[in-house]
Amino acid sequence: MNNFTKLLLACFCLSGVFLVGCQEEFDEYYARPEGLEGPIYQVLSDSVRFRGNFDHYLALVEKAGYKQTLSTAGYWTAFAPNDEAFELYFQENNISGVADISEEKAREIVSYSLVYNAYNLTDLAYYQTGPQRDTLSSSFRRKTAYYKGVFKEMVEGEELDIVATNRNGIGTYNLDDNNNKYMPYFLQHYLDRLDLTADDIEGFYDRPFSGAQVAGANIIQSNVIAENGYVHVVDRVIEPMPNIADYLSDNPNYSLFKSIVEMEFRNRQNNTAISYDAASYPELTERFAPVYDLTGPVYVKSYTGSYAFAPNNENFLSGGNDAQSDSWTLFVPENGPLQQFLDEVLLEYYGELSSVPDQILFDFVNMHMWQSTMWPSRFELFTNLLNEEARFDPDADITDQKVLSNGLFYGTNKVQEGNFFFTVYSRPYLDPQYSIMRTLLDNYRFTVSDPGQSFALMMMSNQQLNDAGFEYDPGARNQWTYNGDPNQAYERLIRMVELSIIKLSNPDELDDISGSGILETYGGEYIKYENGMFVASGNVDSGEAVVVNTGETYEANNGSDFYTDGLLTYTEKVLSEKILETPQFSKFAEYLSNSSIYDPNSLQIEGVSPGQFFTVLIPSNDAMDAAIADGVLPADPYTSDSEEMYTIASFLKYHFVPRDIIVPDGKKIVSEDGEDFSTLFATVEGEIKKVIIDNSANGFQPPYTMTVTDEKGNVANVNIPNSNVLGSYAVLHEIDRVLETN
Repeated sequence: MNNFTKLLLACFCLSGVFLVGCQEEFDEYYARPEGLEGPIYQVLSDSVRFRGNFDHYLALVEKAGYKQTLSTAGYWTAFAPNDEAFELYFQENNISGVADISEEKAREIVSYSLVYNAYNLTDLAYYQTGPQRDTLSSSFRRKTAYYKGVFKEMVEGEELDIVATNRNGIGTYNLDDNNNKYMPYFLQHYLDRLDLTADDIEGFYDRPFSGAQVAGANIIQSNVIAENGYVHVVDRVIEPMPNIADYLSDNPNYSLFKSIVEMEFRNRQNNTAISYDAASYPELTERFAPVYDLTGPVYVKSYTGSYAFAPNNENFLSGGNDAQSDSWTLFVPENGPLQQFLDEVLLEYYGELSSVPDQILFDFVNMHMWQSTMWPSRFELFTNLLNEEARFDPDADITDQKVLSNGLFYGTNKVQEGNFFFTVYSRPYLDPQYSIMRTLLDNYRFTVSDPGQSFALMMMSNQQLNDAGFEYDPGARNQWTYNGDPNQAYERLIRMVELSIIKLSNPDELDDISGSGILETYGGEYIKYENGMFVASGNVDSGEAVVVNTGETYEANNGSDFYTDGLLTYTEKVLSEKILETPQFSKFAEYLSNSSIYDPNSLQIEGVSPGQFFTVLIPSNDAMDAAIADGVLPADPYTSDSEEMYTIASFLKYHFVPRDIIVPDGKKIVSEDGEDFSTLFATVEGEIKKVIIDNSANGFQPPYTMTVTDEKGNVANVNIPNSNVLGSYAVLHEIDRVLETN
């Protein structure tokens, strides 16, 4: 053996020794740490602590094909029922043991017992919103490994293979989301954070709240550590819960509501509420064909985005972690009270559901849907998409309540008292003969349908509007026309609508319209009534009062709807014309028409802009004569003396109050000492002169009175019989003396 061979052999031997040493070090470094718990399956099956307590659960795990999953690396939270829980389950379901449970049912129970990621009880309470931003005690749900997959449903006599949508709206399905079901759990600190009581939870289950509960099961042992997660031992077997759509479909007591939600009275081509779509998602058919016995393509069942949520969507608004802390809520009236509502309200003008416009049906469904978890003690804290709180008494009105996989379900013995259906808005909203008015009210509907505000509506029928020269064609280039001209047609109608929305101090204010009064409208202009007839400024011009058909008046929960023989209209005359043509203002008009602030060509008054609100305080002819006699006013309204002309101009401007309309109606001004109002008169130095107007002289009680105090302390009384003259965005009052400034 030469020296080189000897050297090579020596190196080889040394390297062998070195390799053996390295392997020992490697094994030692990466060896399983002493004391490390095994995976979930081994912890429950082999440890002295649990051996023999989970035989049924482990047998079910094997039957479901999850032994390998729970015996290897991963992150799981297992809510594992012990054998005692399974014995109770066998008894309740009249079966002898795991052998009587199908593989499919085994998969459902086991996969639903597994929550993605490993959580101890403290971590379960966190709503995971991002690194360093998790919110403690704000979570009560976690996503499980279970999803429903493909199911069969009869649609117009054809059996379709269906998957439920995983997003809200049609055409929004996410192919990467299996629509996994969620597991609810209730920990005491969650209740504490939301100020809930045990009653909020116990009403959904048949046992007292334990402080640590998963669905209807109590957690009897928690935070059992395993290599691949945590185990929480529960005392009942939890089957996958139905979602809201499932529960609604499976209960005949709610079949009428379901028929509205899914528009079962329409064929698929005309159904705007629900969609069965296979063409957009061919990948689903390819994905599920090897697993399911498909008879055709796989359809995604989706609900319109006009609904607050899709009842079969297991996710929440974003499709992300927001489902940990919130869920849907649906209130569903039983068939009996719902049919009564249909007969008395919804179908009054349509006869059958298939004739009701889609938007009305959408609104009806939405007034029963909440994008919030509505625990019984919190009904008044959240509103639906229509700005309504849940108007149900948890004790008297709820007949059924369930925590489901995607939200809360309440069966009720009444229909939600929705604003659109029980307020003054309901008449133009529901009656097709007033569909133009309904369209015009779109921007006002949340106001006039607010039961906390009181209104009267002067109804404007399609025929009345057409007779007045207005036409509405939503398909035309110019949707709105007036006498064939689109120019300002819509603006005219909006002003008329605002004249027809009357502000009330309470719903009963106009129960008796046999007397007389003046009323503020939504647009800020005023109208008057007397002996069952209403007039606005335009009706005064035409001499055509609007007569109320009192036998048809509808009493809503926030006011009245008046059916009439005409429309309220506004004057085309400017403010100066109204002053000049009113007989009791003739002396004031004479001074105005010859003053430096009036342009006889344009009919405009200096400082008075079209569309600006005004209260005009006009001294009576006798008061004008007295002022002339006292030297307050120049005797000659036609004077050319510059000083006298300035005095007249200043006098006139001091009687115009811009930006406000104040009338003797006992409203608006609440101070017993009145309120300061600026006038049009400003000195050369820029000081704006003011008056004090007080309409509380009679304590805000009829007969209403009104006084005006000038800067010299003189008090002028408003002469009610000669006042409340309606102008364009203005009201004119007669006062018994002129107003003077310092």
